Amino acid sequence: MLESAYRAGRTGIQDRLILARAYLHLNRTEDSLAVLKDVLDSDKENPDANSLTGQILFKANKNEDALKYLEHAFRLKPDPVTASALGRVHYALGNVPKAKSYLTMALQQDVRDPSNSFLLGRIHLDRGSGAMAEKYLLMAQEAGLESVELHVLLGQAYLLLAKPIGPVMTNRIAAPPHAGDVVDGCVVLGRLPAASDQYKVCTRYCALYEGYQLLKADKEHPDGLFMVASGWFAAGNYELAAQHLNTLMAKEPPKPRTWELSARLLVATKDFDGLRKTLTAGKAAKAFDSRTVADFLCRAAAILRAEGQRDQAIALLKEAEQEQPTSETVLRSLAALYTATGGDKQACHYYARIVELFPDATDIDELRNALKVLQ
Repeated sequence: MLESAYRAGRTGIQDRLILARAYLHLNRTEDSLAVLKDVLDSDKENPDANSLTGQILFKANKNEDALKYLEHAFRLKPDPVTASALGRVHYALGNVPKAKSYLTMALQQDVRDPSNSFLLGRIHLDRGSGAMAEKYLLMAQEAGLESVELHVLLGQAYLLLAKPIGPVMTNRIAAPPHAGDVVDGCVVLGRLPAASDQYKVCTRYCALYEGYQLLKADKEHPDGLFMVASGWFAAGNYELAAQHLNTLMAKEPPKPRTWELSARLLVATKDFDGLRKTLTAGKAAKAFDSRTVADFLCRAAAILRAEGQRDQAIALLKEAEQEQPTSETVLRSLAALYTATGGDKQACHYYARIVELFPDATDIDELRNALKVLQ
């Protein structure tokens, strides 16, 4: 309706702006830019024309040019749409503080646009702030955003917050569900032995729930498998954790996070031979450094020691010592175990090493006394 009048030169500025928007809806960006240029030739202080021009240039990855038009538009008319566009441009240019400032401003004026809170959530997640990421990502979800990427980022935020499973509670469920079913917004963890219709569940605010949302869309989604495996590991269901972890490892080459969860699972299930193999393979793949390997071996040794298997514990700690010869944790553990097993000569060696390496230890007097007694 407006095109012929525009070509005949019979349209005012507002009609030309409407025509520019119509072209945008038809993906005719060049025509839209031409009309907007015409508007700006007549009125370079028009905020809508400047804002629309900046938004088009941003979509065309002309960020520096877009920034000039958007900043000018915002000075003339500080509306939430322009603030949102400015936030995105600054984010694309790597200016995160300004991006946060403009996106927050846009969100304060208009909470209906979920893209603002979604990008803020991503920014906070990238900067290691899991709580703020969760806040903004949930705001985006409440504003109507639903996407695979949203579930990925929410799950990552929960893992960062050490929330593999949400708060656990008891629910009465009539129809018998399976572990992992989502009922009334909660993930079923298992039936309570005391009652046939009582089930232990966890709320949706956790990585386990987000993982199942991802697996609903794609049964082999790598992030979904990892989140679900992490959730079941935290819930103590090592069988389901191993099942999803094995599926993940068959799906893609193991990443550092996969190696680590696999090692934690082997420690928890007391598969120490499997742990040794995993640590060796993980170190060869550069997923583990010597410190991490020694830490896992110490965890395994602590379990063996608690079960009275001191010789096996010493064997693992000696392997840890090869990885980290000056680790205080390793040396103290070996000293204590050799003392307990009557290996005074070996205990003396390790106490002497501790005294030599850590002269500022808070219990240095006790360590020296222990060494003298053994000698």
